[in-house]
Amino acid sequence: MEKTNFRGLLFAAASAVLFGLQPIPISFTYAGGSNGITMVFLRSTLALPALYLLLRLQGGDLRLERGDFRRIVILSVLGSALTSILLYSSYSFIPTGVATTLHFIYPLLVAVGCALIFHERFTIPKTAALILSTAGIVCFLGPDDVSLHPAGIALALLSGLCYAFYAVYMSASDLKRYHHFKLAFYTCLVVSVFSGLFGLASGQLALALTPMAWLFSLFVALFIGVAANCLFQLGVRYAGPSVTAILSTLEPITSVVVGCLFLHEGMTWLKLAGCASICIGVLLIAAQKAAPSNDTAALS
Repeated sequence: MEKTNFRGLLFAAASAVLFGLQPIPISFTYAGGSNGITMVFLRSTLALPALYLLLRLQGGDLRLERGDFRRIVILSVLGSALTSILLYSSYSFIPTGVATTLHFIYPLLVAVGCALIFHERFTIPKTAALILSTAGIVCFLGPDDVSLHPAGIALALLSGLCYAFYAVYMSASDLKRYHHFKLAFYTCLVVSVFSGLFGLASGQLALALTPMAWLFSLFVALFIGVAANCLFQLGVRYAGPSVTAILSTLEPITSVVVGCLFLHEGMTWLKLAGCASICIGVLLIAAQKAAPSNDTAALS
């Protein structure tokens, strides 16, 4: 396996695990007076000092090439900001696990987008991995989930559409060439301004939080706003958007495992089957990346 391929798989998997942990600290911030809009604002705003410091320690600067700030605004608003606002807002209507599951329509959308824009081929291993991962996600939905609040379902599905745009546009605009700390800094900056103005205009920006809610907000900012986002960008850079999206289906597995271990949520045979299906799909992607084939580039 080429070094860049291995790094891309590793970064994408690590990002998925971190994203899978976020519903737990976010639920604590909600209990302390926060909401979806506030969480998006704080996740981005509190991440800015850390991202700037990390960028400077790497010897980087904040200079951008002509026209790229406009592309970053498009990526940040239509991709990152709307994804988070829609997904976090769906938590107010439906359980976080269901919302996360519905959000994962995006790997399928990314694969279709990459086929249309980058002319990526649907090789047999990649197609099988996509089918297995999608089937695994469906296994996380219970029989009663189809009757949940329609607004929550719509918000979660739309968040998946926006995140698919985020992954595909990052490659199509070639913004992935920037250092991950620099791109994450500007993305968080734009999301902070957008979500702050949106929160003020809608009256949903709630900053009178409990000390514990502030602590968990900082946790989300550092581990999601900084670490998970940067790792996802590196996954897109080294493994490609479609492969990164498929590997991101490790996120709901993390949520299920953490829910069982720490929140005493039940584990069913259907969820176990879903976890196994996703893991097999991920292994197919890893095996395809490792195989010395002329078609390997088609998966990138």
